[in-house]
Formats: sequence, C-alpha cells, structure tokens
Amino acid sequence: MKINLFQRQVFKIIFLFVLFVLTVFILGGFILNGLLRIPSQIANIFVIIAILLITWYAYKKEGKNLSELGLNLKWRNFGFGTLGLLIGGIFVFPLVYTFAFIKGYPVIFNPNFNSSYVISGLWLLFPTVMLEELAFRGICFKKTIEISSVAKANIIFASLFILSHWINLSAFGNPVLMITLLITGLGHLLFATALLKSKTLYFPIGLHLGNNWVSLFVFSNMDINDPSIGKVKPSLINVVGDGKSPVFDGSFILTTLATAVLFLLLILAIYKWTGTKRLSSI
Repeated sequence: MKINLFQRQVFKIIFLFVLFVLTVFILGGFILNGLLRIPSQIANIFVIIAILLITWYAYKKEGKNLSELGLNLKWRNFGFGTLGLLIGGIFVFPLVYTFAFIKGYPVIFNPNFNSSYVISGLWLLFPTVMLEELAFRGICFKKTIEISSVAKANIIFASLFILSHWINLSAFGNPVLMITLLITGLGHLLFATALLKSKTLYFPIGLHLGNNWVSLFVFSNMDINDPSIGKVKPSLINVVGDGKSPVFDGSFILTTLATAVLFLLLILAIYKWTGTKRLSSI
C-alpha cells in the first residue's frame, strides 16, 4: 500500500513527538537520573541538548535550521524572551489577587522571605519549561500547522498539554483537579499565539517561565491553621488560606471562569499587539 505525502508527514510528526517523550523518560529519567545518579536538574540540561539536536537534524534534512523556531542567536529573539518573562510574571498578580478576592484570602508580604530561594526558582524551573516548549510548541506543532491549520494544531497540542499535566500531577480520579488543569489548554493557546506572532520560541519560553516562577516562588500558599514560618516556603508574598482541598462550589466556578477570562484577554492582547512587528524587525 502506497503512503501519500500527507500520511508521511503525519507519521514523521508522531515519530518526532514520541522520540521526544522517550528521550525525556529513557535518557533523562532512566539513564542519567536513574542509572548514573545525575541530579534531575543537570540531567534535564542534557535532555534539552538532545532534543535540540534531534530538532536541528530534522530541519537539516529539509535544508532548514533552528531559525524555523526562532532559536537562532539574535537580539530580537532575546528581546522577546525577556519581554515574555516580564509579561508572564506580571500576569500572575491579577490571577492571584482575583483568586484571593473571590476566596476571601488575605495576601500578605512575607518579611521572612529568602531572596536566594525566590531567584533560584528561575534556574530550577527553566529546564522543565524549555522541555515543554520544545515538545508542545516546537517542530511537531509547527509541522502540524503546515499539514493542517493553526486551529487543528492548537486543538491537538492543547489536548496533549492538558493530558501531560493530568499525568504529571496524578489528576485522574480527582474531577476538581482535572477541571482545574483544563486551564493549561489556554496556557498552550497563549504560548502558541506568542510563538506564531513573534516567530521565536523564546517568547513563549519567557512567558511560561515567568508565569511558573512568580506562581511558585514569588507567591506561595500559607495555611492559616498552621502559620508556623518554619513550615512555609520563604517566598516574597503569601496567600493565606484555610488549607482545605478545593471543592466544586460557587467560588471554584468563579475562580475558574475568572482565570479563563484573564488568560483569554492576554491571548487576545498578544494576538492583536502590533508591537511584535516592530520587535521582529530588529
């Protein structure tokens, strides 16, 4: 049976995506982290290099290079990366304060914050963010757009992005957590829009890193029933809650909808922003 060009392209995309996943689990998890006892942070750097080499080779076979993803070393690419870091970090503030307002949780400055801990989050989170962007917004995503459309590619990779978070956070069997993690689908749409508008993967990497860093290291949750500072992360700002697991109630619905609206507004702003054209011309 003959395989047409479209089918070959589909098989190539699936092969590359599976190869990326296997590289993470076999090279990073089993060999480097497991057998060789290399710390996960260092192992992830080797995995990033491996995935970049695979991506480079796949493009080289077509007479192209990593500039297809805007990963070449240009000032405009680094500019987009820095811009993404700032936007992604600042975007967390309305998210957190909206959530706190709906829940009735106070948000307080932590005078005992540890600056080294806060800054270290950038280094600790970068490898994971880089791997996710290469896998979900990299060559496989771009190739899917080429053989279908932006809309179809977004549906496919948003679904895969959600699924990966369900698996990583063991969400199956926890409907509330599964619903909460659906927001990562909008996260994909945000990062994908940033990539397509800027034509560089540095922009979504910056957005993703800034968002995760501020969410996890600048802010942290503190249980009002156990306020001992020794048991609280030394983040810059604490959101003081009751420590209870979220339940499907009115406040959960409101916070979920508010989060979705804020994500959609940022996606629309990036999609409509004409400044990307000026930055792209640098």
